[in-house]
Amino acid sequence: MDTAKEHQKQTFEFKYPRFVFQRNVLNGLIKILLPLLSKLKVSGLENIPSEGPVILAANHVSTLDPLLIAAYPKRSVEPIGAGDMPFSGISGKLMDLYGFLKVNRGALDRKGMNQALDVLKQDGVLGIFPEGGTWSPGQMRAQIGVSWLSDKGNAPVVPIGFSGFQDGLSRLLTFKHPSLEMKVGKPIPAFHSEDSSLSNRDAYQAYADMVMDHIQELINPSEFLLYPVRTDFKLQVLIGSEGSQMEEVELKGAGALTEAFFTPIIMSTLYENLNKPVDPLLPIDQDRKISKMLKAIQAIFEVLSDHPGFFTFRMEPEIGRQVEEALLELKSLLEKAMQNAQTLILNASGEYFYSDSRVEHKAYQYVINP
Repeated sequence: MDTAKEHQKQTFEFKYPRFVFQRNVLNGLIKILLPLLSKLKVSGLENIPSEGPVILAANHVSTLDPLLIAAYPKRSVEPIGAGDMPFSGISGKLMDLYGFLKVNRGALDRKGMNQALDVLKQDGVLGIFPEGGTWSPGQMRAQIGVSWLSDKGNAPVVPIGFSGFQDGLSRLLTFKHPSLEMKVGKPIPAFHSEDSSLSNRDAYQAYADMVMDHIQELINPSEFLLYPVRTDFKLQVLIGSEGSQMEEVELKGAGALTEAFFTPIIMSTLYENLNKPVDPLLPIDQDRKISKMLKAIQAIFEVLSDHPGFFTFRMEPEIGRQVEEALLELKSLLEKAMQNAQTLILNASGEYFYSDSRVEHKAYQYVINP
């Protein structure tokens, strides 16, 4: 039986393609405006199969990445986006206009993944970012969703490398005409595990890692100089009364907590996207009170009650768990300081090591008064 007729007889919860008219209009605008506002180079589009299920997998650096992955292929692309967090600002408006398949990250979202699988079963094209976010570009391990979709949808994966996109949207809007490149690689055959000694999860992870390797081969090598290859975070905690010697207190997971505070996209997600009162935790000069710090920490635990994987998904799982433990201990210390009218001082520091031997230092002192 003809494949198209088979598809006609099937019923799918998630119809493909969607929003055809508005997406065609937006894609046209993107392809007109981007070359005017930037020095854009797109190559390898011929590597995208003209029919059948396909997954386009790319590195994720900027709000612009999903726009290009959707606009430039000749086929209709269903982009997968974060369903666990609302988008804000211009990027939020663009995503709302275009529409995207929402998948909750950091949790097993059967509904979202099955909707994505529906797209492939209709011989559709998915746009996906295997790293899952932009909090640590170039240093994040691929999530196994790309492997599961390739396996269940019998879909090849086409790697795409984006270069020059760091702060891409802000540079476009300030007419700095950044040099941007989208490079499409050769298709990777659909997932098939030939190593029976591997567990299903390990086989999926190996395939996802291989996909990321192909993506990184398409990225301009100079891009990797922008991001550290190793980091070291520390946090000294002092407590005491005014005029007396401060006592140093050991805080489990202190370095992990500093890493969370010093990772802008983690804090901006809490502060801007989720509109939580975590501003006292931002490493910027301000008058800090214990009551406001406690309110900020409580707001984070409210987020964790709805999104348990908030930190463990965005950081290494063990580091994420350490952040949660450190926040609990910090909460107890703040409550103790409030009862005793004491001041709490956090001396946070970080070292960033780059592949070209550069080392950058960052330090910030949180003085938290009763």
